[in-house]
Amino acid sequence: MKTSFISTSAMSTATRLSLSKTQFKLADAQKEVTTGRFADVSATLGYKTGQTLSLRQEYARLKTIIDTNSVVSTRLSTTQAALKGLSDDSKLFVSQLIGARNADMGPTVVQGQAKAALTSFTNTLNTAVDGAYLFAGINADVRPLTDYYATPTSPNRQAVADAFLAAFGTTADDPANASITASDMQAFLDGPFSDLFADPAWTTNWSSASDQNVKSRISSSELIETSTNSNDVAVRKLAKAYAMIADLGIKNLNEAAYQTLVDAATRVAGEAVQDVANEEARLGIAQERVKNANGRMSIQIDIMTNSIGLLEGVDPYEASTRVSALTTQVETAYAMTARIQNLSLLKYLG
Repeated sequence: MKTSFISTSAMSTATRLSLSKTQFKLADAQKEVTTGRFADVSATLGYKTGQTLSLRQEYARLKTIIDTNSVVSTRLSTTQAALKGLSDDSKLFVSQLIGARNADMGPTVVQGQAKAALTSFTNTLNTAVDGAYLFAGINADVRPLTDYYATPTSPNRQAVADAFLAAFGTTADDPANASITASDMQAFLDGPFSDLFADPAWTTNWSSASDQNVKSRISSSELIETSTNSNDVAVRKLAKAYAMIADLGIKNLNEAAYQTLVDAATRVAGEAVQDVANEEARLGIAQERVKNANGRMSIQIDIMTNSIGLLEGVDPYEASTRVSALTTQVETAYAMTARIQNLSLLKYLG
C-alpha cells in the first residue's frame, strides 16, 4: 500500500501556489471592474479578436480626423473673420470714394483713408494662426503679402512709383501732374498700372503665397480646399484700388484726371466687394461640409463604441462579485498559511 508524503511544508507550498493563482485572478477581475473590458481580450475572444482590432483601428482613425477637423474649423473661422474685415473695409472705402468726388474737398482726406486701408489690408492678409499664415495657400510658413509701407521702400511700392514716372515723367507728388489728361490717366490705369497686379509682377513684388490652397481630409471619403491665398482676384483688386488712391498723385491732379482716378478706384473696389463675398461663400460651404462630416463620423463612432462594448465588455455586477469572492479566497488562504506555519511537532512532545 502506497501513502502520500504529508508535511506542513508540503501543505504550505500547495497553499502558496493556490494563493498565487488566486491573486492573479483577483488582479484581472479588479482590472475588468475598473476598465469595463476583459483583462485579456485576445485570450477571451479568440477568433473574434481581429474583429475588435479592426473596429478599434477605425475608431482611432475617425477620432483623429475629428480632432484634425477642429483645427481646420478654427482656421476657417479665423479666415472668415478676416474676409469679413476685408469686405467691411472695402465697402467703407467705396462710400468714402463716392463722398470724395468733390475735388476741392476730397483728395487729401481720401488719400489718407486709402493709406490707412492699405495698411489694415496688409495686416489682415498676413494673419497667422499657430504660426501658419491663413492667406499663404500651401506656403503656410511664408508671410504672404509684402508690406507696402516697409522701410526701405518695398518692391511693390517702388514698382508703382517707377510705373508712374515712366508714364508721365514725374513723381507722384510733383505739381506738374496737374497737366495729366483724363485720357492719359485712363490709359495708364488700364495699361502699365494694371500690369502691376497681374502675373508675373504680382507674384514678384506683392505676394509670396502659393496659388494652391490647403486641402484637408475631413472624412474617410472627402478631401476639400480649406484655405485661400493672397493671389486671389479679390485681393489683387483691393490692393489696386487702395494703391491707386494712395500713390498716384491724387492731390495734384486736375478735375478731369481726378474724377477718372476716383471713378476707376470706385469700380475696382466695388468689384472686389463681390469677389470677397464669393470667397466667403466658398469657405462657408467648406465649413458646412466639415460640420456635416463631423456629425456623420460621430454617429459612426457611437456605433463602433457599442460594437466594441458588446465584444469586449464585461458585466460590471458579475465582475464585482468575482472580486469579492476572490478577495475572500485570498484572505482565507492567508489565514490557512499562517495557521499551517504555526504547526509544530514540538508542541506535542514532552
